[in-house]
Amino acid sequence: MEFLAAYDAIPQADAAGRVGLLRQRMKADGPAVLRELRERRPVFATPVGVFVTRMPDVVEVLSTPDVFTVGVYGPVLEEALHGPFMLARDGADVHWHDRAHAQLMLPPEDFAPVRRLTARIGDDALDRAIAVARIEGRTTFDYVRQYAAPVAARIAREYLGFTDVPEETLHGLSQRVQRAVFVNQERDPEVHASGVAAGKELHDIVAGVIRRRRAAGVRPGGPGGPAGAHAAGDAYDGAAGDGTPDDVLGRMLRTSLPPGTGRELDDERVNHQLVGFLIGYQQNAAQCATTALKELVSRPDELARAERAAAEEDTEVFDGYVWEALRFHPFVPSTPRLCVRDHVLAAGTPRETRLPAGTVVHAHMASAMFDETVVADPYDFRPGRTPVHNMVLGHGAHECVGKYPARAIVPEMVRRVLLRPGVRPLPGGERALDYAGTPYPQHYTVTAGATASS
Repeated sequence: MEFLAAYDAIPQADAAGRVGLLRQRMKADGPAVLRELRERRPVFATPVGVFVTRMPDVVEVLSTPDVFTVGVYGPVLEEALHGPFMLARDGADVHWHDRAHAQLMLPPEDFAPVRRLTARIGDDALDRAIAVARIEGRTTFDYVRQYAAPVAARIAREYLGFTDVPEETLHGLSQRVQRAVFVNQERDPEVHASGVAAGKELHDIVAGVIRRRRAAGVRPGGPGGPAGAHAAGDAYDGAAGDGTPDDVLGRMLRTSLPPGTGRELDDERVNHQLVGFLIGYQQNAAQCATTALKELVSRPDELARAERAAAEEDTEVFDGYVWEALRFHPFVPSTPRLCVRDHVLAAGTPRETRLPAGTVVHAHMASAMFDETVVADPYDFRPGRTPVHNMVLGHGAHECVGKYPARAIVPEMVRRVLLRPGVRPLPGGERALDYAGTPYPQHYTVTAGATASS
């Protein structure tokens, strides 16, 4: 039975039955459900909120933060971070102040050095995984545990500045916070408590890193800071003028804002920013590097073209393959918003819908990217699509603030793998991601190819 026919057959009074069917079908084949909704009921009211599935409507929701706020998850995120953060706020008080500051700390000039950093760390991780497999007499290794997760964490250490924090700690704690804030729709108290505790542990770890940096002499306006002699593109290829690491944390600690900007750049604010960056980055990078590979190797012809593009010095063509792959499996398929005042969505169209204040709206970006009324031949794999139709890094007021380094990190993590002919998922296991009962891929078996030096 088609989803809507089965859903409508359940009495409206049976909210639990309808929600149960919705979650069951979305888990079994979410793309098919969303396609049916786009075609037949693009603004779909459910007991857990309104599903918005067409691209113009998703854009409307994500581009109108004064109406559709992050109030659904904002308070939970700030509880986990133990302080304010831009992603948990709308308007000018924290969001735009901190977003402007963050964009200075994560500028476009970082693209090239971050790409070089990713290549170095990725090659080293592949060499380690292959060497361990050989020592242990195995012909495979775990792509998630031995490559994607540790590479993302090592980049966080060197680029963001989580100095000396073990990669397992960064990955494990960030995953617990991510799950509690963005995935725990039922607000399971154990998942929530685990995320809040993980956030507190990350806060305390970063507080210790900051104290050590301050003890080493890092001060606002010092060498390497934006107020001093800092050059963004030179970061983390060396040290600042005072001998301390020149990473994102170093930039923040050396930055002083002019009087009258409304918020002091104290160490606690720096802490909230840095931990927030990690929460938005670590799981995203690790999963995207996994699912992009999965989507590519599931299409042999596209994989062959991507392999050829990976060998080119100019990476623009190759990057298109990765972002198109992620269109088919985005890290954030939908994002919830709270409608804080009465609003007419898609006004003047046949799907015009009045949303009363208090309505929870789920903006399905994964569906919008396949909207046949906007995206030409959406089910064809086309690496050269316009970026306007790709919402993998979000859209609107809360678009990924780290989009510039992300555009270097994620494609390069995949590229390092495709440059190793012997490192590929097992034949027949191209789509065999093991989630191990969690919302995130935990295991993905690949063959152990050659080291970079062999």
